[in-house]
Amino acid sequence: MRIRIHVHARSSKNEIVEVGGLLHAYVTAPPLENKANLAVRDLIAKQYDVPKSSVTLIRGAQSAIKDFEF
Repeated sequence: MRIRIHVHARSSKNEIVEVGGLLHAYVTAPPLENKANLAVRDLIAKQYDVPKSSVTLIRGAQSAIKDFEF
């Protein structure tokens, strides 16, 4: 499954919400040294009940809008 998600780093909480058909991930991690991407990966794994190792960032490593596959 592939999902597109808009990432908001340095938020006050860690959660995934749907707004207007697009998923938004709010993570407390900063967008430095891949920390926000890893936090989003962990949130996706928890939300969809899959192992973290099966969640892969496909596109958007340095963008706010990212594509993940699991």
